Amino acid sequence: MNSKNKKDLIKPQTLKGFRDFYASDARLRQYVISIIKKTFEKYGYEPLETPALEYAQVLAGKSGGEMDKLSYIFKDQGGRSIGLKYDLTVPSCRFVAQNFSNLTFPFKRYMIQPVWRAEKPQKGRFREFFQCDADVWGSTSPLVEAEFIQMGIEAIQKLGFKDFVTRINNRKIINAILSFAKAKKKDYYTIAIAIDKLEKIGLDGVKKELEKRGIKKEVSQKILKLISLTGPTKDQLKDLKVILKDSKEAQEGIQELETIFSYLKTVSVNPRFYKYDPSIIRGMSYYTGPVWEFTVIEGGVGSIGGCGRYDKLTGTYIGKDIPAAGGSFGIERIIEVIKDRKMLPQPKNLSQIMVAIFSEKLQNEAFLLAKDLREANIITELYPDPEAKLQKQLKYASQKEIPFVAIIGPDEAKAGKVALKNMSTREQEIITQKDLITKLSG
Repeated sequence: MNSKNKKDLIKPQTLKGFRDFYASDARLRQYVISIIKKTFEKYGYEPLETPALEYAQVLAGKSGGEMDKLSYIFKDQGGRSIGLKYDLTVPSCRFVAQNFSNLTFPFKRYMIQPVWRAEKPQKGRFREFFQCDADVWGSTSPLVEAEFIQMGIEAIQKLGFKDFVTRINNRKIINAILSFAKAKKKDYYTIAIAIDKLEKIGLDGVKKELEKRGIKKEVSQKILKLISLTGPTKDQLKDLKVILKDSKEAQEGIQELETIFSYLKTVSVNPRFYKYDPSIIRGMSYYTGPVWEFTVIEGGVGSIGGCGRYDKLTGTYIGKDIPAAGGSFGIERIIEVIKDRKMLPQPKNLSQIMVAIFSEKLQNEAFLLAKDLREANIITELYPDPEAKLQKQLKYASQKEIPFVAIIGPDEAKAGKVALKNMSTREQEIITQKDLITKLSG
């Protein structure tokens, strides 16, 4: 390699909050994504991809103040105000509104794409990361949510998680509880954000949070009493039905949850994987009905997916409400947990065998062997330098953890055979090409 003057060199570095993925890390990501994609498609969801950039006015104000603060918004060379997409929900709603007359409803789609947030980088938080969404537009039926929960539980099990639960609530019930407690309408969203922290800060923490936000003591006491109900799901909903008997919105919300739980029971979803949880709120201001989170209990991992119904968001683009429900899996978090726990064996290299080149005179034999192995669907790496010494080639295979090396020397070429070296045991055997293919295919 030619050396250059140091002052002419460009420092190779990534931006803070951005990452490279190579080899085993990239394969693990692809594996996790493939499991989720297959599960989505099994339930009739089809893929959608949208551009990285959107008009700023499309992105603005749809996810609350956080999005407005953390979005990458800038002017392009034509003076247009544009931004990198902050999440996948807003671009999807824009797509549905833009293509409304050409879509068949209910419209089911999934998206697995990168999003960008101008956050302060720290452990577990990045400026570029993948989101994984699935949503349905065009149906108000709670069966949409029920089937999504069934699908999510299936995907999480396939990823290898065993101790988890889906915590389910309804924003209609929360609204009714706040109304019952005589909270002011203008405080609903503020109170919801505080309640959403219950799992992290506990009941006393939420109480202090509400006090700090200026919520009257008698109001917060009524709210906390109802969101801390315990017991079986059936009993909790029965109690709420009586307490909130005068609220039409509460009765609708309870009925929707009863439909969801009835469906899950009918299709024999294990009841230990789902429950009613009155503390689940979901922070987004646009949720209008059932909301739910997939929470991994083992190891205190916490939420790995957040979902809900949002019947009014798409209407901001088209002038009429289009019912929608679905959610997002925290794919980055899932990948990190699987990696840290070594839940999936990840080989350093996928190659099953490397074909070495004994000499330039015998390189054609090596080329043909690699071709035949690949035609037999055996992942094969061919060493690219005919002039390299055999010892160097074996060292390369060892460093890449390729399990076998095939060598055709003069004796093997005459006999029409192959020397197969096991890189773990260092043993070598002489076999036919047919037997080699059978051995590696078995």
